[in-house]
Amino acid sequence: MPAFRPPGQCPACGEWVPRKAAACDCCGACERSGWKAESDVYDGLDLPDDDFDYDAFIAEEFGEGKTKRNMSNVWWWVALVLAAAFLFSFLLPLLQ
Repeated sequence: MPAFRPPGQCPACGEWVPRKAAACDCCGACERSGWKAESDVYDGLDLPDDDFDYDAFIAEEFGEGKTKRNMSNVWWWVALVLAAAFLFSFLLPLLQ
């Protein structure tokens, strides 16, 4: 395979590399790294591995069987108090 020379798509990440560029702006691949396809761009980002179990993560973080609070009653009371305050603000001038 011939060596990559810009312009063209970076062999490591697929981003467009402009003419006379020394390295890819996106992943940093360059002639020194050999424009290798196995880029080390994502090393150190602490991304999940292939064996990451999402369901186990959710169960650990949020717990299984935890009850959710029913906030709908709270919002009804908030709406009722706001409606009463709104009506009171209109009725107060009429009562004076």
